[in-house]
Amino acid sequence: MKSAAFRLLFLLLPAVVPATAKETGTPAADSLIALMEDSLAGLSDSMVLARDQLVRQNACYTFIPLLVRALRQPGSFDYPFSRLRSISILYPDDRSFRIFTWALRFDDFSYRYYGAIQMNQRDELKLFPLYDARALIRKLADTVTDHQRWPGAVYYKLKTITTPSGKTYHLLFGWDGHTAQSNRKVIEVLSFVKGKPVFGAALFDFGPQDSRNRIKRYIVEYKENAVVTLNYDPDLQMIITDHLQPEAPQLRGDYRYYVPDGTYEGFQWEGKKLRYVEQVFTSTQAEPPFERPVDFRKRKKWYDPQR
Repeated sequence: MKSAAFRLLFLLLPAVVPATAKETGTPAADSLIALMEDSLAGLSDSMVLARDQLVRQNACYTFIPLLVRALRQPGSFDYPFSRLRSISILYPDDRSFRIFTWALRFDDFSYRYYGAIQMNQRDELKLFPLYDARALIRKLADTVTDHQRWPGAVYYKLKTITTPSGKTYHLLFGWDGHTAQSNRKVIEVLSFVKGKPVFGAALFDFGPQDSRNRIKRYIVEYKENAVVTLNYDPDLQMIITDHLQPEAPQLRGDYRYYVPDGTYEGFQWEGKKLRYVEQVFTSTQAEPPFERPVDFRKRKKWYDPQR
């Protein structure tokens, strides 16, 4: 089940390149990158699809130096790498950088995450490799760190926010396979200080004197086969996430058994803080949401429990 969910994650990843992206490198450089992309595409598929753990590992370890070599080519930032279907590549609206992330799954359904941030500059490659340090970070939700101690995940959405003073933060929405029994989703906060990436910031506001105000990233953990939403909704202009509850009261605190309860909570950006919204949808319907209500008991004989 975990393997199938992991593969589905990559199938559902958003398009990796904005419509405005163009290949503006030299023809020779683009041609060389395209040749390397052929190999990178095969390796990236093997990282996810190969049944043998050793094959997945070798594919990942071969992929990394080849990707760096491709990124060293002139104009590489504008090359979309659209064939790397198993790699998430996200850009902010201003295209000041792009972030690559991917995961290596082990047979015990643990994961190691890999990634890099490529800055948009023409003269030379400026690349920040991301080193997965989840096991070394004692309080994952509370820690501000850098690219050398990255709280790894596969990111599927990027939303940029700006404070009135002009400080820019990039919200990264990510997935973490965590354990064989549970998954996690995260809102990571990425900023740049003196040109270097910083992960985590005290942007979350849960209300006066709430101990959760100290967190530097938002993490939800839930049952392995549950379907949980955590994303930015452009129509509502806010972050929406499922409200989770344990499957039984006695399981409270054991997140391996947390599932959506049908309600939603979220965060609203208010210029300086992400204000917690306890209940997003408060309206109810007096009538069923059908144009013409259907009595399924008349249409389906098997509906009648007495039959």
